[in-house]
Parts: sequence; C-alpha cells; structure tokens
Amino acid sequence: MRILYILPFVPWPLRVRSYNLIPRLAQDHEIYLVCLSSSTEEDSRAESVRKYCRHLELVRHRRWKAFLQCALALVTPIPLRIAYFFSAKMLGHVQRAAAEFSPDLIYVERWRALQYVPSDVSAPVVCDPTDSMLLYNDRLMRTGSWWERLVGLEESLKFRSYEGKLAKQAGIVVFCSRVDLEYVRKTAPAARYALVANGVDREAFFPKNLQDEVPDTIVFTGNFGYGPNRHAVHFFLQEIFPLIRKSIPNAKFLAVGRKGARYLANHAQEIAGFEIIDFVPELRSYLARAAVAVVPITVGAGVSNKLAEAFATGTAVVSTTLACGDMPVRDGEHLLLADEPAVFASKVVHLLGNPDLRLQLAGRASKLVEELYDWKIVSRSMEQVMLELARDARTVER
Repeated sequence: MRILYILPFVPWPLRVRSYNLIPRLAQDHEIYLVCLSSSTEEDSRAESVRKYCRHLELVRHRRWKAFLQCALALVTPIPLRIAYFFSAKMLGHVQRAAAEFSPDLIYVERWRALQYVPSDVSAPVVCDPTDSMLLYNDRLMRTGSWWERLVGLEESLKFRSYEGKLAKQAGIVVFCSRVDLEYVRKTAPAARYALVANGVDREAFFPKNLQDEVPDTIVFTGNFGYGPNRHAVHFFLQEIFPLIRKSIPNAKFLAVGRKGARYLANHAQEIAGFEIIDFVPELRSYLARAAVAVVPITVGAGVSNKLAEAFATGTAVVSTTLACGDMPVRDGEHLLLADEPAVFASKVVHLLGNPDLRLQLAGRASKLVEELYDWKIVSRSMEQVMLELARDARTVER
C-alpha cells in the first residue's frame, strides 16, 4: 500500500505517535512523507525517519506568519490552532505529492493537518487527531490560568462546530481514547471512527533493576513546552510536594524534559528538593532512578503517555484520574489514583515507604503495557484501520 503521510510537524522522539508508527508501517508499505517545519533545527530531526520513507518533503512555515494568521483569525470562525498552521505552500506540496505518488491512502495526524488535503484528491483519508480539541479546551476553561481560560473559551466556542465538520471530511477518524472519541461523536454522529491507543517502545523503556532506584526520589517527565505538563508541575510543587516534604524531609522531585529550564527555573530557585533536568536523549534512566513517578495532570485530553513509559520501566505511579483517560487501570492494582492534593501526597508518601507495594504495582502495570500498549501491537491496529479503509474505497470504486 502507498501511504501519503502528512504531518504539521517533523516527527522525532517527542512526537511519539508518528515517530513510532512510520518505521513499523514502512516494513510493509511505501511512505511518502510531507511535513511542516519551522526551522533548520526541526529539519535535522527528520533525518531519523528519512530512511523509512520513499520520499521526505520538508515545507518551511515561518512562526511570524503563523502568529499573524492567528491574529487575523480572531474575528473568524476558524480556531487559532487551525489558523496557526495554515500553509498554502504545504497544500501545494501535498497536491503535487498526490499526483506523483498516486497514494492508496492519505494519513494525517492532528486536525490541523486535514487542511493540507486538497479537495480533489480521491484517495481515502485517515485523520488521526489523537485527542479532541473541544474536550481539551473545555477542560482548559475550568482549570487554566485566567489568560488560558480566555483562549480556551475562544477555541471551545469555535471547535464546538468546527470539530464536527472536520470529522466529516475524513474517511475515518482515529482517537487514542474513547472519552475523546465520544466527545466528538456527539457533534458528528455520522462520521466513521476507530480507537488506536498510544504506545510505548518496550525496547527503549525496559524493566529496571531495583538497585537503580534512589530512595525518596520522585520524577515527572515531559516536554515543558506543552502547557498541560507545566500545569502538572506547578500543581505538584504548590499543592502536593510541600505536604510530602513534611513527612519525608529528604524527598527529591525531578522534572525531566525539554524546555524545563526555560519554564520552571523560578521554582527550582524557590523550592528545596526540586531539580530540573532539561532535554535529555533518553528518559528511561531517570524513570528508573525514581522510586515513584507522578502524573498530576489536571489539564488536557487523551491518555498521558507518561503512564505507559513509567509502567514499562517498572516504576510505581501515582496519577490523577484525568491522565488515565480510558486506560484500563485500577487504583491499587496497577497504580495509585488521587485527584485531591492531600490524598495525592499521602499516596506518594505511602509508596515511598513501601517497596513491596511498589514492586507489586509495577509488575501488574508492566504486564498491562506488554499486552496492550507495545508499539508493535499499536502499529498493527493502525495498519488494520488503514487497510480496511483502503479496501472499502476500492470496493466503492468498482
């Protein structure tokens, strides 16, 4: 099968979905990749997937132009997230690629990439928004800062009608969580949907040895350029970590990930026991070092991939309910769940002092990942969605 693969960004390890899907799909299918890039730094990231593609096209999109497009979209029905990524140049490249490559199927990741598919292209389209933007912004309105609530209100009002229209444009719409899927289905019940979870690379996130752990060490991993991750750290530092330090004065909290120094530096100067570790080539060693991984997500949609990565590494987890989406985890069996700060803190303290419980939780969670969330399993699910849509399209043509 020939797949025209369209992305509004360059795939690299922090863009886990396409970064993991492309190499696996390329084993049996031809991939023509067209992606938007805003800098030469982003261009260089594409080299990691170039070898899996029959052809790779990078299309430059200037940030100043993207922000100007957002400003102009404020008085239109177009969501800012869509306007930011509009690119006539990208649309032209995709049109030429479709003509040259004659794809059996077009795959786009995120709603904002659907605008790059020309209306006259006949190949069926898989749109993989992953999360519902309507759900994301509805939640942002409830828990974001004052300016985020304003943006959330603007985007929520627009996506309330826009997201359903987008769903109808695709041959099938793929979500990683049933919660997100059902949220969109309410606005577009006639569209075709599928569930394909996010996964974890179990070769990169393999089980640790217990001697790797540093006592009383807590970790949160993520890209801190992403708002929900910053919210999670702020919430943990302000509401939860002080309660933990009262019970365990030597407790240490590591925030590990890209742009940590840029967004979290003030906290590191003010809060004892908190350390920032900026972008690192691999996260597993920091997850392995921690006795407990925390996922205190209070804003966002979908399922936090941090859960699967910690599970695969064998580190016990305390998480908010929201971070789990519809992942089939149970409190006290795979992890500990808490949404209130005092309860969250008490569960972290309990786990830090109970290595047997950590081992039990980690063992069951690791098995869950092995059975459901290995990228080998997830990529086969996505491949099946693609094959069925392409087959159905051929049937209609006949």
